[in-house]
Amino acid sequence: MVKLFKNWYQRHFSEPGTVEFALVLICAFLVVYYLMWLVGPLVVALCIAYCLDWVVRFFTQKCKLKRMTGSIITMVGFVGLAIGILVFIAPKILQQGNQLYLNLQKISTSTAEADGEDFDEKIANRISEFVVKLPEPIPAMVTEEQVKEMVVSARSTIIANTTDIIKNQIMPSVVNAMSFLMYLVIVPIFVFLMLANKHVLKQRVRSYILPNNQSLIHEFWPQINSQIEGYIRGKILHIIIITIVNTLAFMCLGLNYAFLLGFGVGLSVVIPYVGAVIITIPVALVAIFQFGMSSMLIWVAVVYLIIQVLDSNVLTPALFSKAMNLDAFSILAAIFIFGGLWGFWGVFFSIPLATFIRTIIVNWPNSDKKCVVIENKSAKSE
Repeated sequence: MVKLFKNWYQRHFSEPGTVEFALVLICAFLVVYYLMWLVGPLVVALCIAYCLDWVVRFFTQKCKLKRMTGSIITMVGFVGLAIGILVFIAPKILQQGNQLYLNLQKISTSTAEADGEDFDEKIANRISEFVVKLPEPIPAMVTEEQVKEMVVSARSTIIANTTDIIKNQIMPSVVNAMSFLMYLVIVPIFVFLMLANKHVLKQRVRSYILPNNQSLIHEFWPQINSQIEGYIRGKILHIIIITIVNTLAFMCLGLNYAFLLGFGVGLSVVIPYVGAVIITIPVALVAIFQFGMSSMLIWVAVVYLIIQVLDSNVLTPALFSKAMNLDAFSILAAIFIFGGLWGFWGVFFSIPLATFIRTIIVNWPNSDKKCVVIENKSAKSE
């Protein structure tokens, strides 16, 4: 056993700098995981600065401006965009979210409507009318009482879970004004300083944190940087496009909570595969409660399905053809693991983190690879 471990260690950590680099990665993970409450603003600022760095590079390389000037212009545009979202879009989304929450409370506390018909009975009757039209033997297998029991059970479960999530998870994070103000003030300052002093900070990291064998970093960074930068830039653009398209579609169809649902569909693209399934449930429920089993419900379903198909087959390949080189299993595993560790931000950065880990595993110095390269060179010389 000791010999096996020794051979594994010599094979993977015999190159200079590999042990130090591994320790840096482990320490970075432990700091972020256990001290996120302390380094949270720095981590958020680093992510935002990484996303905005390509804009600064555009000003410095294409427009021939100094990095300080390019950083100032970039931050003015970013802060202006953020203020515009907070002033014009966020209140609308919060208002519709509050309306949805109040309506859920009304449904859960009162099952009688103005026309005297029981809410559960009305939904059960519509489902029963649909089941009766199905071919035999399905109508004979399901009675109206069974449908009503399933409707009551489903409504209670959905409303209980939804109100619990809104009350215990979403609202505390929104109401925590002190943390919100801290991020609102400190994070933009950190972002600006990181953008303006990028080269100085990189030199400090290379000198005091990274191992002496800088060639090890030069092997990893070009691949990791191009893939992660392309993914994050594409994902932000993806969220914006999907949010705008779905919001406009829901508004044109007259669907309630159009801003809230459109924003939810936009955020759902953060979670590949799973997000589209999860967000479809509230969209379908709102459409059913508003339009019932009518032609408008079919129009909503058709338009929503067309947007999803175009997103999956046209927009996603166009934005991530080079950035997403992971299989479906790796993507879902990364979402599950990093989402469990860091919540929303873990889900958002799950694919970049998975790409980072994959690049490290594939390109990690290995004595076996080195022997193969030497043998190939000697064979070619002969």
